Amino acid sequence: MDRQQSTSGHLCPRRQQRRTTLLLFVAVATAVTLFTTHSHQGTIFVDAQQRQLQQHQFTVQDSSSSQAPSYDSDNNASLQDRRRLELECQQILATPPLSSSTSAPPEPFLEPTFSTLAGPPENSTWRLWYRKWTDLSAKETSKEIEKAGFLLGNGRSQVLVGGGIHVERIRLSEESCWAGGPGVDRVANAPPDNGASTNDDDKVEEEKYRGGNVPAEEAPQRQEALEKVRQVVKEKGQVRPRDKIVGSLKGDERGFGSQVGFGELLVEVVKKFDTVREYRRELDLETGVATVTFSVGDLQYKREHFCSFPDGVCVMRLQASEPKNINIKVSLSSAHENTGTAEYTNVHNRLGMRARLASNNLTTEAMVTVATEGASGVSLANNRQVVALGFDAVTLYYTMGTGWALQGSYPEFEDKDPHDRLTSVMDKAVGGLYGDQYLNHVKDHQTLFQGFRLDLGQIENKLPTDELLKANKEGTAGEEEAYLDALMVQYARYLLIASSRPGSLPLSGRSLWSQDQNTGLDDPSIGYKMDIDLQMNYWLAESTGLGETVTPLIDYMENLLVPRGQDTASLYYRARGWLTHPYSNIWAHTGPTAQDQTFYLPTAAAWLCQHAWDRYLYSQDYYFLRDHAYKLMKGAAQFWVDTLVRLRDEEGGPLVVSPSLAPGHGGVTEGTAMDQQLVWQLLNNTLEAIAVVGERDRVFAQNLTTALEVVAPGLKVGSWGQLQEWSLDMDDPNERHPHLGYLWAVYPGNQVFFRNSSSSPSDGDEGEDEGEKEPTREELLEAARESLIHRGMGDRPGGNFGWAKSWRAAVWARLGDGRLAYKAVETFKRDHIFEHPNLLDFKDGLSGLLGVSAAMVEMVIQSRAPGFVDILTAADLPEQWLRRGGSVEGFRTRDGHVVSSQWEVGGTVRQVEVYASLKAGSLRIKIGSMGGEDRTPSAKVRVSLKGSTKDVAYSREEDVVILAAVAKGQTYVIDIDD
Repeated sequence: MDRQQSTSGHLCPRRQQRRTTLLLFVAVATAVTLFTTHSHQGTIFVDAQQRQLQQHQFTVQDSSSSQAPSYDSDNNASLQDRRRLELECQQILATPPLSSSTSAPPEPFLEPTFSTLAGPPENSTWRLWYRKWTDLSAKETSKEIEKAGFLLGNGRSQVLVGGGIHVERIRLSEESCWAGGPGVDRVANAPPDNGASTNDDDKVEEEKYRGGNVPAEEAPQRQEALEKVRQVVKEKGQVRPRDKIVGSLKGDERGFGSQVGFGELLVEVVKKFDTVREYRRELDLETGVATVTFSVGDLQYKREHFCSFPDGVCVMRLQASEPKNINIKVSLSSAHENTGTAEYTNVHNRLGMRARLASNNLTTEAMVTVATEGASGVSLANNRQVVALGFDAVTLYYTMGTGWALQGSYPEFEDKDPHDRLTSVMDKAVGGLYGDQYLNHVKDHQTLFQGFRLDLGQIENKLPTDELLKANKEGTAGEEEAYLDALMVQYARYLLIASSRPGSLPLSGRSLWSQDQNTGLDDPSIGYKMDIDLQMNYWLAESTGLGETVTPLIDYMENLLVPRGQDTASLYYRARGWLTHPYSNIWAHTGPTAQDQTFYLPTAAAWLCQHAWDRYLYSQDYYFLRDHAYKLMKGAAQFWVDTLVRLRDEEGGPLVVSPSLAPGHGGVTEGTAMDQQLVWQLLNNTLEAIAVVGERDRVFAQNLTTALEVVAPGLKVGSWGQLQEWSLDMDDPNERHPHLGYLWAVYPGNQVFFRNSSSSPSDGDEGEDEGEKEPTREELLEAARESLIHRGMGDRPGGNFGWAKSWRAAVWARLGDGRLAYKAVETFKRDHIFEHPNLLDFKDGLSGLLGVSAAMVEMVIQSRAPGFVDILTAADLPEQWLRRGGSVEGFRTRDGHVVSSQWEVGGTVRQVEVYASLKAGSLRIKIGSMGGEDRTPSAKVRVSLKGSTKDVAYSREEDVVILAAVAKGQTYVIDIDD
C-alpha cells in the first residue's frame, strides 16, 4: 500500500496564481548557478568532477494530495514552458510504473533502431563492452539481464544494470535478503488478529529454529545413533547413504530458507528516440564504473553507474551534451508486493520502498533520491514515481538494506529496522558532490584492483566482448584469445571487490540475483555450500592482492558458525570446539541437512580454517593470528582431538574420521581421503600457530602433538596406481564424478609436496614387513595424475558444474601440466562462458569463474607454501600466452613477499623482482626456463638489491635460485642474461 497516497491532477486558478507569484519571487531572489563544462571525446558534458556548487531546488506544497513540482530558478526561464512541463509531468505520472522484470514493457518502451557502430573504448585495458543493448522489451527480460547485464556492487549491495535506452532496469540484490531463520517461528506462532493464543509453550519450543541442531533433550539419542553408525561401518567397511541407519544422522532443514529477490529500480525515458547512433555500453574493470553512451541526432547522451563502498550507495548519473535534454521517470518496485506488506513513499524526490518477507517478516527497504540539475527543468512526483523533465543532468542515489545484522544478532536475529541507517547513508550521499563521490569510489576500487597485473602477451582488444566470445568459440580469435584469458582473471578480481568487502557477508554467488519472491524455500543447495563453492570463491584473493576481501569470510565464521557450531559439537558429538556441516545460511546453520549424498561433511570447518591460516601467512599479521585465526583453528582442532577414532578399532591403528562420506558419491565409511587430509592439515597448521602465538595451554598443545603423530594423512596409492578416495581400495577407474576431494592435498592444500622422497613405515614400526609403507612424494604425485586422468574434465552429463572444471585446471597447474590445465580452462569456457555475453553463468554461480581464474594464475606463478615461488614451471603452457612475451606484477607469496617477473617470447624469464614487504627469511624461486636441456649457466644469473650495483649472494639448485636471507623492506632483482 502507499503512505499518503498521491494522485496527479491540475491546480485550480487561485492556487496557480499563488504559485506563480511565489516562483517569481524565488526567481528574483536566487542567483543563477553556473556550470563548468568540458570536452569529452568531442562532446560537451557537464563536468561533475569540477563542479563546486550544488543546484538549489525549491519545492512548493499545496493542500492537494499531489506533491507540487520542483523548480530550479532561472531568471530567463519561461513560465509558459514551465507550465507545459508541469502538465507533461502530471500526464506521465498518471501512467503506472513497470512493476516486474518478468513481464514485457508496454509498446512505448520498445527500444529504438540504431545505426552507425561505435568504436572501442580507449580509456581502459580491462573492460567488457558491447555495441548492443540489453533487449528490455523482450518477454524474457529477466533472463536477458542475467545474460548481458553488468554486475556492480559495494559488498552488501549488488545490482545488475541492463543498459537499455528507453528503459533501464537495475535489478537490486541485498546479501541478507533471506527467507527462513528464527523469524519463521515468530510468524508461525504469532497470535491471530483477535489476539487469541493458539500455540502452547511446548509447541513453540518444538518448532524453534536451531540451525539444524536438535533440542538438548534429544542429544543423547543422536549421540547413540552416531555410535551405532560407527560400529556398523567398522563391521561392514561401508554403508549405503540411503540405509535407514544412516538416516539417523540426517538433520532438520526447516527454517533453512534461501536468498530471495529484493526489487528493481526502473528509469524510463519519457520522450522516445526513433534512431540512435554509436551506442556503446562498457564496464571498466579498472575503475568499477559502467557507462552507456549513444547519440541521437546532434546530441550525445551519457549514463554512468557505480556502487561506492566508501559512501555506501549506488549511483546512476544521466547527462547530455546540451542542456534541458534529460527527461525521465524513476520508480522502485519490490519483489514482495504480493505479500501485502509493500509500502511506497516519497519525500522531496526521495522514493522509499518497504516490504516484509512472507516467511519470516524480515524488513526490506530501499531508497532512491532523484537529484536534478538545470535551471529550466521541472519535476513532479507521487509515492511511486518521480518525473523529471527538461534537466541538464540527473543523478540517482540509491541504497538498500534489511533488518538483519551480522554483529550481535545471534541466535535470535531480531529484525532491526534499517530505516534510520539507510536514511543516514542517503543524507550523506545527497549532501556531497557527485565529482567527489566518483573520485572516492574510483580511488577505493583502484587501491585493490591495481595491486596485481597479468600480461599474457595479449594485443590491444578491439572486439566487443560478445564478438570476442564468438571468435574464441569458433576458433577465429587469433591473438585476441590470450586477451580473453587475462580478462577472465581480472574480471574475477573485479567481482570479488564488488561482492566481498569488510562489513559484508562472504560471497555466495548462488541465487544472488533471483527476482522470484517464491524461491524462499528451505533449499540448502543454494545456500553457502562449504564442500567446494564457498572456499573456491576465495582461491584467487590472497595471491592477487585482495586479502581484504577474505575478511567477510572470517567474520562469518566468528559471528555465526562458531557459536552455533559449538552447540553442534556438544549436542551431536559430545565434543569440545566447533564444527559445521557442508551447508549454511545467514541464520548460522551448522547441523547436518537431509540430502542423501552431501548432508555430511564435518570437516567443512577444517577447510574454512585454511583460509584463516592463509590470511595470516599472506599478511603476517601477528594480532590477526592471535585474536582471530588461532581461536578459530584451536576450536576446530579441539573438536577433532576429541572425536577421532582408531581405524577399524585396531590397536595402534591410525586415527580417522568416522563416519566419513566423500562429497556426492560412494558409501559411508571411515577415513575418506578428503576428511583425513583436511584434519591433518588443520592439526599441522594449528601446531605451527601455537609456536607463533605462544599457547599457554600445554595440555592442548600436547594432545595436538600426539594426535598429529598418529592421524592418517589420507594419502594412499591404490591397486591401479590411483590416489585412493577411501581408506579401502575401492575406487572405480571409470568414475567421472565432478568432486576432487581426495586431491585436496595437491590443491588447494600442499601436503603431497612435503612428503618424504624415501619410503617409511606408515605406523612408525621399524621393520619393513611390519607396517604399511608410506608412498613417497613422487609416487603420490604420479598417483594424483593417474586419478585425475581417469576423472575426466568435469563435464559429464548430470555433473556439468563450473567448479568441477576449475578445480581440475588448478590441480593440473599445481602438478605442472600446462596442457591439461588449459584443456580444463577451455572446457570451462565452452560450457560456462561462450553462451553468456557478460561472462556470468548465473545458474552455475560465480565459483567456477573465480576458481578457473585462480587456476590460470597458478599456471603462470604459484606459491604452494611459505618460502616457495614457482614461475612458468608448468610444461606445455598455451602457445598464445608465450608468443609475444609477458609479465606478472604484484603476486603475493605465502609469506607476504611481492613478486614480479618478465619473460620473453617462448616463456624465457629474464627478470624477477622480490619485494620482502613483511618479513625476513629464505625464499626458493623456481624458474621454469632455467632448467632442462638448456640449463642457464650460473654465470648468466645475477642477484642484486634494487637501485644498487652490489651483488647479493645466492645459491643454485638446477632451476631454483635460493635467497637464504632476504631482509624485510628490501627488493631483490634477479637478472638472467641470454
